[in-house]
Amino acid sequence: MSHYQIRIDETLPASLGQAFSTLADHQALGRLLAAPVKRIVDGQGDVNGVGSVRQIGPGLVGIQETVTAIETNKSIHYRITKGGFPMRNHQGVMDFETAGTGCRVQWLIDFDMPPLLGDVVSATLKRVLTQGLRRLR
Repeated sequence: MSHYQIRIDETLPASLGQAFSTLADHQALGRLLAAPVKRIVDGQGDVNGVGSVRQIGPGLVGIQETVTAIETNKSIHYRITKGGFPMRNHQGVMDFETAGTGCRVQWLIDFDMPPLLGDVVSATLKRVLTQGLRRLR
């Protein structure tokens, strides 16, 4: 296994509140990333809060991500809790801050995966997530 880290740092014209609420909402995240995303477990205190689980992709080939920590307009932490083989130890963090009239989003993803396959997955994820963030207006 090799360790991979994806770093995305985008300054967007969207307000801090708009960026955070869109990326925290599992259904809205799916529309932004043009991928099938569905909340399958509601979180504690908020449907998209800590403990909420989203299914990304269809059925058996999809993955499930669980929100592990969230602070409104500041950060969202999550990890893959089902699927994603042969990916292991996946952790994701989105940090938010005001940047002028817009918002800065720093998205960090760490995971372990076999070499070469990890290179392809890392490059693809970075491209898809960056394109999705740039749709946020």
